[in-house]
Amino acid sequence: MACSAPSQAQNWEATGAGVITYQRTNRPAIASEIAGSADLILTKIQLSSSWVLHLEAASSLDAQRIASNLPEANTDAGSALNKDGKGRLQLSELYYQHRLNSTQQISAGLVDISGFFEQSRIASDEATQFLGTYFTGNPLIEFPDYTLGVVYEHELAPGTVLRAGVSSSNGLADNSARSYNQVLSLTEKEKGVFAITSLSWRNQAYLIRLGAWTNTADHKSLDLNRSTANNYGLYLLTGYQTGNHAWNMRLGLANEQVSKAMAFSSLGYQYRFAEYVFGIGLARAFLSTNLQDNSVKDTEQYELYVRYALTPKIYLTADLQNIVNSDFIASETNKNRSTIVIGLRLSWLFG
Repeated sequence: MACSAPSQAQNWEATGAGVITYQRTNRPAIASEIAGSADLILTKIQLSSSWVLHLEAASSLDAQRIASNLPEANTDAGSALNKDGKGRLQLSELYYQHRLNSTQQISAGLVDISGFFEQSRIASDEATQFLGTYFTGNPLIEFPDYTLGVVYEHELAPGTVLRAGVSSSNGLADNSARSYNQVLSLTEKEKGVFAITSLSWRNQAYLIRLGAWTNTADHKSLDLNRSTANNYGLYLLTGYQTGNHAWNMRLGLANEQVSKAMAFSSLGYQYRFAEYVFGIGLARAFLSTNLQDNSVKDTEQYELYVRYALTPKIYLTADLQNIVNSDFIASETNKNRSTIVIGLRLSWLFG
């Protein structure tokens, strides 16, 4: 999660956020939900290196409520859970960063590898920007949850950065027990390697990032003929801003032999006016042609939010979403199922 600008005490920096969301839908069978989360990121700065520690807490999930039935509706819900789906306080990241020279850096430890490869200026932070999962990242990239990994970064020229990362295919939330013992056990059956590389061009106005990835954990093919297939794909992340306007676009492809969605696209727009921020986004995940099932269809997500700064560090956001065929599941009559989700979010940033 992206947080506010850090405050420094000696050689420590601390940032964090607390978020409370309320959501309800137009489907009577799905109960309204109040969800909460908190993050604290501590960074110890040294001469040419640093340590990063990330503590995270989240409220429990309920099988009858929104996050359990509409997985696209709230990226912030259920980010720190135990094996029973109960909220907990957890150590999400603990890694070491070392600057090899003025243009090269390496990070290693327990990391959120997506944070190095899939960050957008206006569509990545569920605490203050879009809340829907199709606007906080590219869902086709099979990132592991917090896991053991290494990331190498090389600034080839001003604004041009090459990144490469390797990690376990399974992180905390990907393992059945959601335990650190499982995270540390890299040779468990069905586990593999997640590897990703990207090339980015960035300046004050624009961002362009091209990347490729693979996940070698055992995957069952959609035709059920293979149980040890790999997933892989390509992605594009772009952004542009001028004055009070900003745009974001994501595109992605994945192995249609194993990935339920073979393609993804999203477009987001943000406008700032005084203490207000307006955001609108639309996205679609395209079902694999290898999935022969009449009960599933492409998933679409639309989101509109208005954020108001109560103070420089406290924000209130009104949010409206339309999710079509959530989790690719259509209606019983094989027609598109449209679900409206309305919500409020209170965010407090510190540091």
